[in-house]
Amino acid sequence: MATLEKIRRRQVLLFTIIIVALLAFIMGDFFNSSRTIFGHGNSVATVAGEKIDFHDFDRRVQKVTQQMQQQGYDKVETEQIQAEVLQQMANEALLNKEIDALGIIVTDNELTESMIGESANPQFVQYIYQQFGMHPRQLHELIYTNAAGMDPAQSEQLKQMWLENENMMNEMLKQQKLMNLFSGTLRANKIDAQQIHDDNSISSTFRYTKVDLNTVPDSLAVPTDAEITAKYNETREQFKISGEIRNVNYIVVDIVPSAEDLAAAQAEVDAALQMLNTTEGTDVLSGMFVVNNHTSKKAELSPAVAAAIDTMSTGSAVYAGFANNTHQIVKLLGVNPAQKDSVTFDVAQIEITGPAQRDSILAVLNAGGKLSDVTAEENVAEGQTASMLDPQAGVQIRELFADAAVGKYFTPDTAATANAMRVFRVKNFSAPVTTYEIAEIEYSVDPSNATISKLNSDLHNYLAENNTAQKFSDNALAAGYRVYPTEVTKQSLAIANVPSTRGAVKWVLKAKNGQVSDIYADDQNKRLVAVALNSTYNDYTPATDPMIKSYLTELVKNDKKAAKLIEDYKGKGNTIEEYALAMSAPIDTTSMVFGQRMVQGFSFNESNLAANVAAAEKGKINGPIQTQTTVTVFEVTDVNNEGGEYDFDTQAARFNRQQGGDAMGRNLFMILLGNDKIENHLLNFYQE
Repeated sequence: MATLEKIRRRQVLLFTIIIVALLAFIMGDFFNSSRTIFGHGNSVATVAGEKIDFHDFDRRVQKVTQQMQQQGYDKVETEQIQAEVLQQMANEALLNKEIDALGIIVTDNELTESMIGESANPQFVQYIYQQFGMHPRQLHELIYTNAAGMDPAQSEQLKQMWLENENMMNEMLKQQKLMNLFSGTLRANKIDAQQIHDDNSISSTFRYTKVDLNTVPDSLAVPTDAEITAKYNETREQFKISGEIRNVNYIVVDIVPSAEDLAAAQAEVDAALQMLNTTEGTDVLSGMFVVNNHTSKKAELSPAVAAAIDTMSTGSAVYAGFANNTHQIVKLLGVNPAQKDSVTFDVAQIEITGPAQRDSILAVLNAGGKLSDVTAEENVAEGQTASMLDPQAGVQIRELFADAAVGKYFTPDTAATANAMRVFRVKNFSAPVTTYEIAEIEYSVDPSNATISKLNSDLHNYLAENNTAQKFSDNALAAGYRVYPTEVTKQSLAIANVPSTRGAVKWVLKAKNGQVSDIYADDQNKRLVAVALNSTYNDYTPATDPMIKSYLTELVKNDKKAAKLIEDYKGKGNTIEEYALAMSAPIDTTSMVFGQRMVQGFSFNESNLAANVAAAEKGKINGPIQTQTTVTVFEVTDVNNEGGEYDFDTQAARFNRQQGGDAMGRNLFMILLGNDKIENHLLNFYQE
């Protein structure tokens, strides 16, 4: 009772302690993962309501990274891999959602046939054969029927591998079924087939004369703001965007050695060169120098080192050049007398019962017999070549062939108990070559702490003095910086193509228009980045966007130039010759079909010209009309049906490839996404 009374008297204190503890738990979880509380949990993205789990995503990123490294890609950009993997998983999510909605399934029989049947998937068959040297049916039997003598760990590993491939095959078959259904949604009817035949088969030959729009000075075609706005409204759908876009400018400062760093490094190299020429070996060098000792033929040396060797004596060192902020010194440690470079030989593996048979076989071979007379043909390897100077195996090769005579058979396997022997015959030795014992010495010039500090300080001062987006861009050139434009969205994992700028992306997505960021350094300390947010767009990129405004200005300018030229030449002739004279332009002839995108003598995708030529009457003067870069007058002189006779099946297949379900399949993911959006939460899972 006494204890309960104490608790009652201190209930306010206890309540406070409990609240504080709960808040600590909640806030601790919040700071450990800002996505857990009122966030997106473990979803790295949401695609049309379907969530992509971060752990699944991360596992796939790691797998792709490992595969690329195994394929020899030394420099793998993490952000690029993450973006590609996320896009792939988003596409899979859309496909799987549609597959589930349609109730598409793969039966056991279909899966079995695709993996081990007579018509097994060719790619899967090839993959298994490359990995295991057998057909998938044989591997399946080995795993599930003949696994008794197999190591349990290996057996389990193979089973897991097979199950993974089963799952992948199951998904692929379902996707194939969906694609087959989709490609059948829009097929050509008779009208479609006839139209595409006419559009791509009827060729019009025409004579024309033209004058370039650039013949009109820009000063006579200055667009007004109203004209630019009108052109924007006319073409507005071109600038529709699927989500928020943030227009930014950014500055990149590469962290490289300064002139002082280079001078100090040169002094170090000069001192090292002097010491190398007055002492033996390379032990006098400090740890700043990287030494690579090797014995090589002259042909194996780089051009710079090979050229230096010609002028050097043993024990001397020379400066070999400077590239990529790295000095190179070469020291000649020794010259070896000319030795045989390589040997070409035949070799056979022969089973024997003892030394007597060994001697008998050699006698037969050296008396003119053939290897095929004493062993199975498949055990013979002819024309093998081995380096006599290979530092890894050279001693063994030299010892093996040291006393060998060209054309004579011999064996190094002379043990009395041997039940097999190797038989060699030298076909030829290459000409002897001289080898050089060389020390290649490199000194990499890194930016000093003082240089890095100054680069940081200079950029920091610039940002302090130019703390608005307008000043950031306007004053950069005078301060020695270059400004680059780009766009940032919630899907961005980096600023443009600058690696390790995820932190800058996060800042942009939270910033207000006109703000300027602090300095961001990449994780390898190779560059500094600063960003200014100019504007934020939703639904449509506005006409005020610099790139859009420049594009619209050019369109309006061309329209005004064309209007002037059309007014100048309209009615100036009744024939092509009269128009050519009035326009001071030559006459040329070309041909086109309506579906043709490139017409000789004109720019790409001249849709207005194509429409006018297709509708023109033969022998009638047409124009002047505006094309993308000219004002043109033309006359159709001939119309030919070059596509041959109409065939429904042929033209229907063409329609399906170009405009039907097959063509739309290339945009399948956008069609499945529809008006939904991809919510990208990837930035929440990584530190700045």
